[in-house]
Amino acid sequence: MRVLTEADEQAVERLTLQLLNDAYCDLAAVLRGAQPQAAAAILGVMEQRVTDVLSRICQQGLEGPASVAIAIAVGERIGAIMDQAHGRDARSALAA
Repeated sequence: MRVLTEADEQAVERLTLQLLNDAYCDLAAVLRGAQPQAAAAILGVMEQRVTDVLSRICQQGLEGPASVAIAIAVGERIGAIMDQAHGRDARSALAA
């Protein structure tokens, strides 16, 4: 197997994030269309799980000295994906 360069690794991360973004948005759309109440419950649990993990990373410093900054950056990215999937305006979601 070929060894990936740093640029290759960045492409892997970027493409992985994009594919997960697309999959989450597609899943949310299908769930909301089929069973809106179930979708709200399922997607709410998923959002809470992300929040819990990011909180734990901050509290325990699991990513080293930059744990808080890393968790915030990850939270912002995932939050934007979730807002898009739910059809929420990111600015109004931040105000809530």
